[in-house]
Amino acid sequence: MPDPWTLLSAELQAWQERGATPTLWWRDDDAQRQTPALERLCQLSRHYSVPLSLAVIPAGAEPSLLPLFAVTPQLMALQHGYQHHNHARADQRKCELGDNRPLTEVVAELQRGGDQLRQLLGDRFAAVLVPPWNRYNLDLSEQLAGLGCIGLSTLGPRSQSCEHGLRINNVHVDLINWRRGGCFAGDTAVLAQLVRHLKQRRLGEVDSEEASGLMTHHLAHDADCWQFCQRLFEFMADHPVRWLSARQCFDPA
Repeated sequence: MPDPWTLLSAELQAWQERGATPTLWWRDDDAQRQTPALERLCQLSRHYSVPLSLAVIPAGAEPSLLPLFAVTPQLMALQHGYQHHNHARADQRKCELGDNRPLTEVVAELQRGGDQLRQLLGDRFAAVLVPPWNRYNLDLSEQLAGLGCIGLSTLGPRSQSCEHGLRINNVHVDLINWRRGGCFAGDTAVLAQLVRHLKQRRLGEVDSEEASGLMTHHLAHDADCWQFCQRLFEFMADHPVRWLSARQCFDPA
């Protein structure tokens, strides 16, 4: 089996031969407070100068986050639902922002959550909704611009760059194998996801302008996840790629 890092290098070389520079972005989910894992994540952002878009759960967001924002220049917060609470039935896939509750109730929660994050984080908050479990009631997107949202991020290649006035930029690479108890999925599986999206972009099979998104979950990382992140950032530092911030991904300006 070919070495997965060699395959990634070959794909990046194919972009370079076309005179193009692949864009990437990094989204981490489920932040609420300062923890050793979150400190370690921010250290990676600082050390490798990679912008980090942190999906923060508003209902649990604590002022302990503020020192990390103060020392991590390229750290921005996104809105990760409201409570990250599952409201789906037992026979359904987990979802907080689904159709199991009145839409008005969901919208009111998101409004409250957005206000909380603005008050806590000020201009370090980008009003981008990251639905917990990457699922939401499609009718909700029509309401989000009215809440001051500028963007929406879920999982998988986007079908359109804007939806009801919201800029869309999803993630495409999940480090964790959730079906095996939340362990690192392995270099081969993770890099295959990244190479696939990059290749699809290069060939025009998906939106070539959508930055390829790396999704991490700092609270669920095992030692192999941390090692992979460090190796990936070191690897990309030696190749012509461009890491985008949340503002660059979602700000319509």
